[in-house]
Amino acid sequence: MRLFLVGLGIIMLSGAAQAFQRTTGLLASGTPFETRWYHYQSDEPGPCVLITGGIHGDEPAGYLAARQIADWTVKRGTLIVVPRCNPPAIEVRKRRVPGLEGVEGDLNRHFPPPDEASVVTDEQAVRIWDFLRKHDPDVLLDLHEGYGFRAAGSKSVGSSVITHRRNDNAQQAVMLKAVNQEITAEDRVFVPLFSAVKGSLVRAAAEQFEVDAHILETTTKDQSVSTRTRQHRRMVAAMLADLDMADASTGWLVCPDVSEMKIALYDGKGSGSATQSRRFEGVLENSRVVRVGAADIHEGCLDQFDAVIFPGGSGSGQGRTIGPEGREAVREFVDEGGAYVGVCAGAYLALNNYDWGLKLIGLDSFDRAHWRRGKGMVRIELTSEGQSVLGRNEQELEIKFAQGPLMVPSETGSHPTPEVLAWYRTGIGKNGADPETMVDTPAIVAAPFGDGRVVLFSPHPEQTSGLHDLLVTALGWAATEPELVPENIESDNAKDLLPVTEGAHDHVD
Repeated sequence: MRLFLVGLGIIMLSGAAQAFQRTTGLLASGTPFETRWYHYQSDEPGPCVLITGGIHGDEPAGYLAARQIADWTVKRGTLIVVPRCNPPAIEVRKRRVPGLEGVEGDLNRHFPPPDEASVVTDEQAVRIWDFLRKHDPDVLLDLHEGYGFRAAGSKSVGSSVITHRRNDNAQQAVMLKAVNQEITAEDRVFVPLFSAVKGSLVRAAAEQFEVDAHILETTTKDQSVSTRTRQHRRMVAAMLADLDMADASTGWLVCPDVSEMKIALYDGKGSGSATQSRRFEGVLENSRVVRVGAADIHEGCLDQFDAVIFPGGSGSGQGRTIGPEGREAVREFVDEGGAYVGVCAGAYLALNNYDWGLKLIGLDSFDRAHWRRGKGMVRIELTSEGQSVLGRNEQELEIKFAQGPLMVPSETGSHPTPEVLAWYRTGIGKNGADPETMVDTPAIVAAPFGDGRVVLFSPHPEQTSGLHDLLVTALGWAATEPELVPENIESDNAKDLLPVTEGAHDHVD
């Protein structure tokens, strides 16, 4: 039987095999540093492990991984996580507390705190230090990021495990072995480092309380956030396994009991910039959005989510990066009832006429020779079905276009008939493209695929002020249980529903 007392900050699960208590609360309540902590107490005695992240605000993989780990359970002992230790710095994505320079603003140079807090940084250090003393952990893992690969000769501590006490070297080796199993480039492997910097939480905990303490450093250079969070999770999972605490939850990117919509956002190669990922996270702030990469998809992570988004960037880059195994995993996810939303490159990826594509919908890309037709605002017209699905009363909207696909009925295969939710009524033509070619082709489409639903946006609602809700409502619609799925209709019949123009060519992006 499951009993959720979320309002009281307590979640309990009881049964024949397991009983535990999960508690959550606030640190620095009522201050700019207010942040949530998570406490999981198993019914079996064992070590206490404390995970901290976000001490530096420009190291997102640390606090994002810590938030994912906060959903984990352990089969014995206690797991405590404070994902976002420095909210003001995280908010502005800067290393230091806003308004403070040098050592004064660096939260990880103020442990142990001075006897009398003199600056705002010291005040937060006192709160974190008191929290650590109260829970008296056996192990402390502080999640950070460097800017360069130490193994490649960088002066940065990126891709390392920093261990302060020599008698904790065995635990360091366990984490290094686990994370390096997935790294083939010698200049990117994680390396051991020793003697944490003076003033750091890890050094203070090791010296003052003789805690088994480590700083886990990933590298921001040329690596997606999903790759770096995965590396953090692998190291933490290895430590928990070494302590005989790990259970199946170390494979979770999100807790199954989360009440919000759970959305996987692809951010691997071909997905565009980190700014784009943050934009999607901001638009979908009322959902649990987790960035995922090819390795996560290969492991079956999509089963944990209600929907997956493939964003702008390069459709071929995304499809080739996830590879045949990943493409099949996405198809199975949608076929079994998951929702797929593709935007621009993610729409290309879902089409039927690319060897690297997902083939989720009976549509092909058209005028592929002029895919670089330019960027700008265009006018679209919602159909009556589009108004219903997207929750809009007006018919005509101005939306940003950035070289998304022009879609026509597929020349091969058999798919359910797609529904056009919006048509392009104006076009863009640069680099030799004819703007009239866009006019009266689908801008937004939807279709069933197995037990799931597919929605494709050729333009960018997430980049258009006032139209963010189109993405939100489309996800909500796609993630609900579809009505009776129509029988497959051969693509020849589907051609009667959409305009067809001659002369498709290979698409390069």
